[in-house]
Amino acid sequence: MSTRDFQSVLYVDDDADICSVVQATLRIVPGLNVQTADSGQQAIDLAYELRPDLVLMDVMMPGLDGPSTLKLMRQSVLLADIPVIFMTAKVLPAEISQFLQFGAIGVIVKPFDPLKLYADLVALWHKGGIAGPSVIACSAQAGAQAQIDSLTSSFLQRAWTDAINLAKMIEHAQNGDRSVFPELERVAHSLHGAGAMFGFPKISEVGGRIARMVEGLVANAGQDSSSERVVLEQLVDASKHLAQEVEAAWQVAPQGAAMFQGPVGAR
Repeated sequence: MSTRDFQSVLYVDDDADICSVVQATLRIVPGLNVQTADSGQQAIDLAYELRPDLVLMDVMMPGLDGPSTLKLMRQSVLLADIPVIFMTAKVLPAEISQFLQFGAIGVIVKPFDPLKLYADLVALWHKGGIAGPSVIACSAQAGAQAQIDSLTSSFLQRAWTDAINLAKMIEHAQNGDRSVFPELERVAHSLHGAGAMFGFPKISEVGGRIARMVEGLVANAGQDSSSERVVLEQLVDASKHLAQEVEAAWQVAPQGAAMFQGPVGAR
């Protein structure tokens, strides 16, 4: 590993909210070029084009997940030497060990502190060295925090829309439409990850619970119709719980509940 710090980062995540936060915080580092990709395949294409010093990549993505993307990179002469750091909510020692065995130089656990992300990357870049003082000035940190606050408000607006759409998809599933399951799981998984990162653990918990229930429905499709009906009823309750948590989150949101046009405006 070079002793110099990295000057370019490619961040890979299918969640637009998290991509926006990473961009907002890393782009205030002087001289650091930050690009994003929303899929493993796009990451590979951009890696060929940009040759970034470092790739920071989510583990769970539709299509090519993080480990599969890294495997393809390691098979390419042009991409094989680009260091990769994984980001994941999977924190069991065996899981982290496996990610390192895939060839990653480190793992950052979600949820992460956006304003400490650069220092975490520097520490892993130097193979476990202690991160030095942040090069980000206090004024720049304040600017980044303002962007994060704005993104937090945008996330909550999106979360309310997602809660409405989840309820509609669950209704379709109750009427026999199983084609909604992939999108239902994707939206719930996104709420799980972004909710935790933005500091709303209850939204994250409900999103994760919905995602797990949908995963179970897909895995056991066609085996027990009565059990499926029970789970779908539980999903209805969970979607209502999600809407309640989103509304409650606005009471402590940085921009205040006055900006919220979600459940209050919908009544």
